[in-house]
Amino acid sequence: MKTIFYFALLFKSIFMQTKFLLPNRFKHAGWIIALPALVLMILNIHFGFAFHFLDYAVKGTENIAFDNGFLFNIQYNNFTDEIGSVLLLVGLLLIAFSKEKDEDERISRLRLESLLWAVLVNTLLIILSIILIYNTLFLSIMAYNICTTLILFIIRFNLTIYYDRKSINKSNI
Repeated sequence: MKTIFYFALLFKSIFMQTKFLLPNRFKHAGWIIALPALVLMILNIHFGFAFHFLDYAVKGTENIAFDNGFLFNIQYNNFTDEIGSVLLLVGLLLIAFSKEKDEDERISRLRLESLLWAVLVNTLLIILSIILIYNTLFLSIMAYNICTTLILFIIRFNLTIYYDRKSINKSNI
């Protein structure tokens, strides 16, 4: 238990200082980037939506023996999913690591607790997935898992701040 406490203190002293956080205005840009990218990724994954101007095809590579499409395919690719994934991750990072308008020690503590909680919950979800899910469904879940830690952190951090501010407002009345 002391090890986790010391890790949390070390993490806080290195990474959770406000000098490593982005200015608050980046949070709005993050939402503007992340929400359309999330919609694009849902459309791409579940409905096969793709921008055809992002198609990439190489002619004359049909005789390459290792290019059978199992692991990768250099003959054809559409970059819609790559662009959507990068935009989603960038947007989530901007949201997660932007300062609050009133950044103080209390907010910093809530940020650290939310980040540790998100990593713990995400790790438990991965363990459950490893135990209970197999084959291509497991690969799909691991693909979703790329953003899960950031999404869990953003949800928990914002809910914690909301309830914390609500309790402060009630105690001031």
